[in-house]
Amino acid sequence: MAVPVVDAEYRNEIEKARIELQNLIVSKKYSARDLLRLAYACQFSISSAANSHIDDAGSSTSSTDAKIKTQAANNDLRTAIENIKVNHPTITYPDLYQLAGVVAVKALGGPIIEFIPGRKDSSISPNEGCLPDGKQGPKELRDIFHSIGLSEDKDIVALSAGLKLAARADSKSSGVEGPKFDNSYFVKLLKQDSGLLQLPSDKALLEDPKFHSYVLLYEKDQKAFFRDYEESHKKLSELGLPHSSFFRSTLEKGRSALEKGTLAVKNTPVAQRAVGVAVAAAVVIFSFFYLIHRRRASKHSSQQFQ
Repeated sequence: MAVPVVDAEYRNEIEKARIELQNLIVSKKYSARDLLRLAYACQFSISSAANSHIDDAGSSTSSTDAKIKTQAANNDLRTAIENIKVNHPTITYPDLYQLAGVVAVKALGGPIIEFIPGRKDSSISPNEGCLPDGKQGPKELRDIFHSIGLSEDKDIVALSAGLKLAARADSKSSGVEGPKFDNSYFVKLLKQDSGLLQLPSDKALLEDPKFHSYVLLYEKDQKAFFRDYEESHKKLSELGLPHSSFFRSTLEKGRSALEKGTLAVKNTPVAQRAVGVAVAAAVVIFSFFYLIHRRRASKHSSQQFQ
């Protein structure tokens, strides 16, 4: 599927907004880690499955408590983002939030991530999603990431470092001071840093053999980590865009349902066969409209973080 097309004027507004987001960080009024956290939270709200694993910076809270805390924590930042939106009204909110995440990674010393605009605003404001909590083991981590369309283990491991950096518990200073974007998370994991290994989600990366192999790679090779993180962050930020894996997987499920339905009625009488094919086709149509609904629900209106 084609990448969304936006005109030159829109791209020009994106670049102006990029500079304003950079200035937010340079001014030291806002943390780059908070911008990154906001971008993550937007994308994890795409899946209702992710909303059942909500936590605030790894603390043990209920979904309701975490939602309230996240909304309050994002309030000042949301106001600053809103000011940028006023300056560039044609930019959609989801584009602005994901642009903020890309800007944050670069400001923290991480890789430069390509930003593709084209997300659409919606009047639908979904239940606010947060970050995966720290209580998940390997299976639960895979379930959460798979539910939003990220199925590779390297996505989980690479983004875990970003999630850790974005955690509010680590965000004690403004601007880009404090923790930087590098492979130190994996170095500490392999040293079994007692302060780091308090959460099951951290231990899971060591206990699961497939996760562990990526931890070993990233601890030794920061370039490999940056390469994989860049790819994984880009995939995460593009969830909901027409060419994303989430979009493709939903259509693939519909196509599979049609094929199974066609095979199931192949040897039945003609009348029953026609009904069977019609039912299978209905499944595909339903899958398509469900996808459209999910895409709309995943777009973040101005009310989402209020």
